[in-house]
Amino acid sequence: MAAFERALALEPANWSLYLDLADVRAEQGDFTSAVRLIDEGMRYEPTELSLRAAGAAYRARLTGSRADLSELIELAPNLPNDSYRDLLIDHACAGPALPAELVAAARRTQHN
Repeated sequence: MAAFERALALEPANWSLYLDLADVRAEQGDFTSAVRLIDEGMRYEPTELSLRAAGAAYRARLTGSRADLSELIELAPNLPNDSYRDLLIDHACAGPALPAELVAAARRTQHN
């Protein structure tokens, strides 16, 4: 964490550092901070696929948003890294009160 934060202090417009920090926060279970970091990264690269997918996953996990899980399902097939895609889907599907059919659709994306 400290190394990423130092790097971000040196390169505050580096969107990938925000994504890296958000991923660490998500692994720590701090989805509030992960969403905040993704939102900051989106200021610099609003169309970046990985940022958009991570944001959708972390918001779905935090809030149980159907719309965010649906967005992740739409974006997931285009992510270049299958293991990262699967990790984001795992995080998102653990969100509160998500409909079973939407979770199943997300899980199917993991196996394609």
